[in-house]
Amino acid sequence: MSIIIPALNEEKVIRSTIMAYLQFFRQSGKSFEVIVVPNNCSDTTVKIVEGLAVLHRELLVKNIPFKVGKGGAIIEGFRLAKGDVIVYVDADNATKPETVFAIVQQAVHADCVMGSRWMQGARVTRAQPVFRRLASRGLNILVRVLLGLDFSDTQAGAKVFKRSALQKILPELKNHGWAFDVGVLYLLKLRGFIIKEVPITWEDNPDSHLDMRRAIPRMFISLLKIRLRL
Repeated sequence: MSIIIPALNEEKVIRSTIMAYLQFFRQSGKSFEVIVVPNNCSDTTVKIVEGLAVLHRELLVKNIPFKVGKGGAIIEGFRLAKGDVIVYVDADNATKPETVFAIVQQAVHADCVMGSRWMQGARVTRAQPVFRRLASRGLNILVRVLLGLDFSDTQAGAKVFKRSALQKILPELKNHGWAFDVGVLYLLKLRGFIIKEVPITWEDNPDSHLDMRRAIPRMFISLLKIRLRL
């Protein structure tokens, strides 16, 4: 199994996130690797993860010193991943490793299993600020209308894929920044792959690095590009 973590200036949270995943999956007995892809970082994120990589054999770091966005970082992680099951999660540890492990267990009969904070049965232990919740619901409506993706939560940072499915769409994947999740799901749907959505336990991290006021218009433009296959 390969766990990909894109990171942009995440010095406050990246160490604890990496250690949480390393410790949990070592205890799980599963063969795994953690791939961290820092992107255009101007803080100490790269120094932190490279220091951890010296100490932990399961940790691989691929620093991209120029701007490629979340999507570009994850695509690079896809290319490096060696596992039959490939996961990507956010750097802020909003989705705990035990939740990711539970999602992986449900990937037997699906090509992609995605976590949802909005399905019945989901548990949010610390909610997002009101503005971010409203923005999330608005974007979800746009995703449904523009792309026909009938899911409750395309943006939760917890997605599990079979390697065989990703290999089919990887040549077509484009860097849509923070709308990257939607682009992946849209291509999987077009190719007829089975996508399953499951409720998760999730916790907002106040140190998370995302400016929704800037991200919303960019996401809208990206959705249009995804629909037009640009």
